[in-house]
Amino acid sequence: MSRLAKRRKELVVSMMKDGIYEAAVRVLTERGAEGLTMDRVAESAGVAKGSLYNYFRSKCELLQFIHEKTIEPARDFLAEVRAAPLPAAEKLQAVVRMWLEHFATNRGIFDFLFNDPRTREVMEDCKRSGRLEGIEQLRAFFEQGIAEGAFRPIDTQRTAEMFLGAVILTMEQQLMFNLDRPAEESAAALLDLFLNGLKPQT
Repeated sequence: MSRLAKRRKELVVSMMKDGIYEAAVRVLTERGAEGLTMDRVAESAGVAKGSLYNYFRSKCELLQFIHEKTIEPARDFLAEVRAAPLPAAEKLQAVVRMWLEHFATNRGIFDFLFNDPRTREVMEDCKRSGRLEGIEQLRAFFEQGIAEGAFRPIDTQRTAEMFLGAVILTMEQQLMFNLDRPAEESAAALLDLFLNGLKPQT
């Protein structure tokens, strides 16, 4: 197969997978977690069920793709911010706001990924690798802040773990208790706590 033909095939596969992702999101939106079946996704995508299995061998593979596709924009933005010539505090602010805004925009999908028991079990490895990657990126921000003299010397690994944990819990609480908090407000509160602490300012 020529390089051009191979590239063309890759583009077709990518476009088909994107279409299947959009179909899966439609099914989730209309029918919830219980209604997500390969039959319904195939019908929504306008493809035969057999064709769907050419791209995803199982519902588990489809779920993993939904997860990866949903967090992809956030992962890309995080990498861009890390490479940007910005102070560490500004990088943290940009990333937290983006995470919470992305969550608000895709709340239905995250509700499915976080709260459906069967999905949560399937997604465990994906979530673990995603969180490790996020912690590593955040750790770099804290190390940069220390080097800049903007942050006091801290255990950057633990701080990154706690920071990401606070962001994730903020999202999970909204899902669990059906809260509707503006992303900007939640981001400001979280950043104020981490950057300024609990002691009164003098």
